[in-house]
Amino acid sequence: MSDLRAIDATEIARRVGAGEVSALEVVEAHLAAAAEADVLNAVVTWTGERALARARARVTGPLAGVPLLVKDLFDTAGVRTAYGSSIFRDHVPDRTAEAVVRLEQAGAITIGKANLHEFAWGTTSQNPHWGDVGNPVRPGRTPGGSSGGNAAALAAGVSALGLGTDTGGSVRMPAACCGVVGFKPGHGVVPIGGCFPLSPTFDHVGPLARSARDCALAYAVLARRPLATARAAGLRVGLLDEGPRISAHEPSGAASAAAGGVDSAWADDVVARLEALGARVAPVSLPEPDASVVPIFLHESAVTHRRLFPARRDEYGPDTRLKFDAARAVPAIDVHEARLALPAWRARCARELEVDLLVSPTLGIEPPPADVWEPDVRVEMTMRTRPFNQLGWPAIALGDLQLAGLDDLTVLGLALAWEEAYGPPGRPA
Repeated sequence: MSDLRAIDATEIARRVGAGEVSALEVVEAHLAAAAEADVLNAVVTWTGERALARARARVTGPLAGVPLLVKDLFDTAGVRTAYGSSIFRDHVPDRTAEAVVRLEQAGAITIGKANLHEFAWGTTSQNPHWGDVGNPVRPGRTPGGSSGGNAAALAAGVSALGLGTDTGGSVRMPAACCGVVGFKPGHGVVPIGGCFPLSPTFDHVGPLARSARDCALAYAVLARRPLATARAAGLRVGLLDEGPRISAHEPSGAASAAAGGVDSAWADDVVARLEALGARVAPVSLPEPDASVVPIFLHESAVTHRRLFPARRDEYGPDTRLKFDAARAVPAIDVHEARLALPAWRARCARELEVDLLVSPTLGIEPPPADVWEPDVRVEMTMRTRPFNQLGWPAIALGDLQLAGLDDLTVLGLALAWEEAYGPPGRPA
C-alpha cells in the first residue's frame, strides 16, 4: 500500500490543503488499487474519469482531496445507482443524494459506488447480482453488511472514506468484521433524501473510515455541526452485558433470543482501559420493550417495496425474497402494538439508564464464513447493534468495540479519547 493509501482522510485533507500533495496524486493512488477492489467485489461502479477531472480542478474544504466511496444505495447524478439489485441495473439518477453533496462540497472526491447486500437488507454483503463482497482482513469470512463494500475497500486501502446506511447495524457490523470504524449518528441528524429507504423509522446515514477522527470530521460535514473533541474523564459508562430480546418475526424463524453475556476477559480489558481514561464504568442492562418493535421494521420494508414486491419477486435474490415474504405476512395487530411500545420504550431507556454512554462488543458472534446462509446468522449478528437503531441513538464501532449513547458528540468524544490513547482498530478485535 502506497503512503497515500495508508494515511487516513484527515491527514490526506491536511496535506492537500497545505500543498504538500495534490488531490490528483491522491486520487490516482487510490484508483490504481481498482484491481484489488475488483477481487473483493467491493466496488460496483467506478467514477474514475469524473474523479480525475475533479481532482485536476482546485478542491478545497475540510475533506479536500479525500477519495470517497459511496454505498450504491445513494443516488448519484449521471452515475448508475442499482441499490444492490438487478432490477435497477440500468438506473441512472439525475440528482445526487444530499449527504453525498455535502461531502463533495467539503472537498471529497467520489471515486466509485460500493457494493452492498441487496436493497441493504442483509448482514453479510452476499449479493447474487453483483457478486459477494470479500473480506481483505479475514479471508473466507463475511465482511459484514449491508455496507460491506465500503468497509472492505477501506481495509484494503482502496478508499479513505465511505458513506453508508445503517438500519440494524449496517455501518457498524462491517466495521467490526473488517477492522475499521463506522459511525451511526442519531436518527434524522444526517439527511437521507436521495437514498433508497428500507425502514424509515430506523434508517440512518453515517460515515465509515479507518479512524474515529475521520468519522468525526465526516460527521461534522454531514450534520453541519461542530467538530467533536476527545473526552473521557468523568463520563459514566455502562457496560452492556445483554441486549433486549429479539422477536421471532425474523425470517429465519429463529426463536426469540438475547445476546449472550460479554466475555469476561474482554470486559475486564475494556473496563480497565476506560477507567484509565478517567471514565467510571458499571454494568447495566437495557429495559425490555412492552412488545417487540421488529414488526415496525418489517411492515415498513414491505411498504417501501410494495411497487416491486411481489410483482417482481423472481428478480430478488433468494435470501431477500424470504425476508420480503415474511415482511408482508406480519399481522397488523403486531404492527399496532409495536407502534405503541416504541415511544414508551425509548422514553424509559433515556430515563432509566443513568449513564452517559454504553459500551459493548459490536457483534453478537464472530464473523461467519463467507458462504453462510445469511438468514441463519442475522439475528445473532445484529443483537448488539440493532437496539440503537430502534432507540434512534448514535453508536460507533471501533472494530469490535461499540460505544453508544444519547448524544452524537459525547459518543464521538469518547471514541476520540479511546483512539488517542490506544490507536484506531487496524484489525478486528
